[in-house]
Order: sequence, then C-alpha cells, then structure tokens
Amino acid sequence: MDKVAILIDGGFYRRMAQKIWGDKTPEKRANELIDYCQRHLKHKGQERDKLYRIFYYDCPPMSKKVFHPLHNNTIDFEKTDLFSWMTQFLEELKGKRKVALRCGSLADSHACYIFKVRCC
Repeated sequence: MDKVAILIDGGFYRRMAQKIWGDKTPEKRANELIDYCQRHLKHKGQERDKLYRIFYYDCPPMSKKVFHPLHNNTIDFEKTDLFSWMTQFLEELKGKRKVALRCGSLADSHACYIFKVRCC
C-alpha cells in the first residue's frame, strides 16, 4: 500500500464543485472535499492507497475596498458574502485531519477594475 499526497488548486476546485454540486455551506463543502479525495484512493471498492496528506492551495479572500467606475461606488470586499463564506471554509479546512492548508497572498495593492478595449 502506497502513501499518496493530493494537491488541490483551491480556486479551481471551488468553482467546479459549485458548478457540479451546487451551493453548499462551508462545512458541507469542506466535508465534500475530504470525501472526494477519499474516493480517489479506492479502486473497485477496495482501498488501494493510504492518504498521506491533502495539500489545499488557495488565497484568503481580499478584504480591500475598490472603486467601481461603472457603478460609481466603492465596493468593500470584506462585507461580501463570498468573503465570509471563504473565511469560514478555510477555517473548516484548518480543523480537518490530514489537510495542510497552504495560503498564498493576493496583490491587494494592484486591485482595480480594468476595461478591455475591443476593436470592431
């Protein structure tokens, strides 16, 4: 029996899980992630590999205020539903056994809206 490490791109996983399985609470999404990884260790109902660790890579949500030029107002990302959901989700993962959370950092100083110019 081999030991297996599973590496997860957090942003990609969250988008695909929401698309496939719909909206869930942070606790249910974290449990779903663990179950999904466990299923990868089985082959025809038999456990063939042993889980070493799940490495979950993501960034904490942005907490900056950014001016939206089209709506002519400032958006406080710290007060959004996504911010609170992500914060709770990362806390849930921290408490899971065999999960190593690896958080990067966003370049908050460069956060802004950029308009693309399209040619006809």
